[in-house]
Amino acid sequence: MFGGRRLYSMTLNMPNLNSAGGSWVIRFAELSSNAGAGELIAPIAEHKVDPAYPLQLMRENVSGTVTLRAIIRTDGTVGEIRVVNGADQRLDHYATEALSRWHFRPAMKNGSTIDVEAIVMIPFKPILRRPF
Repeated sequence: MFGGRRLYSMTLNMPNLNSAGGSWVIRFAELSSNAGAGELIAPIAEHKVDPAYPLQLMRENVSGTVTLRAIIRTDGTVGEIRVVNGADQRLDHYATEALSRWHFRPAMKNGSTIDVEAIVMIPFKPILRRPF
């Protein structure tokens, strides 16, 4: 997906109260393949938004991992989000909506902020409730 660009990866443990699986996996690379030498400093999530996961979908056992592609911009906003691999149209929508509201301390290279392309994997797994 990132071609010959150097790939970076991070796992964010998200305390998703609605889902049994909370860790988001984010892989990112410089947007431009000719960005030159220098070490990339990863973007840091400053404002995180958990996706909605309605109880009705959990009861229907609608689950899976939604994979999104997005650009983390130099101002820390997230844009150009698209579904790469969906789980369910409704979950895809909730994941996209949540990621669009995230804000990052932008990636840095050679003292300047840069745009990075990100692949984000968001798990949706129903919480199993046991009867007493």
